[in-house]
Amino acid sequence: MITYGDMMSLLLCFFVLIVSFSTMEIEKFKAAAGSLRGAFGALPYQTKVMPSPVIMERPKKADTKERSRKRERAIMQLRKIIREQNLGSIIRITESQAGVHITIGDPALFDTAKSDIKPEILPVLNQIVDVVNTGNEFIRVEGHTDNVPIHNPQFRNNWELSIGRALSVISYIQSKQEHFDPSRLRPVGCGEFHPVATNDTPEGRAVNRRVEIYIDFNE
Repeated sequence: MITYGDMMSLLLCFFVLIVSFSTMEIEKFKAAAGSLRGAFGALPYQTKVMPSPVIMERPKKADTKERSRKRERAIMQLRKIIREQNLGSIIRITESQAGVHITIGDPALFDTAKSDIKPEILPVLNQIVDVVNTGNEFIRVEGHTDNVPIHNPQFRNNWELSIGRALSVISYIQSKQEHFDPSRLRPVGCGEFHPVATNDTPEGRAVNRRVEIYIDFNE
């Protein structure tokens, strides 16, 4: 029993030393050695060594209130630009808890059968860039056309025209922000297959030719 007790004491000392070495803290190693010597009668007993708790540094939470204020200011400025340029009948903005939905109708962004953004609409797009740059939300840009067939050297059909227009808007948004994460951007070409009005009249077809920008807060 005496031999067994000595072996247990030595094992205890061994594991205490392992714990002390694992912390790589000199002062606590010295304290551990002192406590062992004290336990064996070489020195007065010293305080026991407790391993330091592992402190995990939590990532800082984004300042959602500040982001919300920035977004609200950007949207207010966007509405102001639309009002000053009398674009209210062409550009519509809808806000909800899910996000912001911006619809830009024809012919504000593009000429017929083209995907080149008009220079006069760039101030509006610049302000939209400020809106989407206030957080980490996903931005989905949908291109829509009417049902009039199209075939030219650039686009073979309305599918290609719609995705070309969505890509033009996506590329512009990304180009205006140097560190913009491209994974946040989603271009979608809907062609003529998601109309919001009849295609039987010129007015209805004009309404269907549009670009829709969704800023999704909850993804």
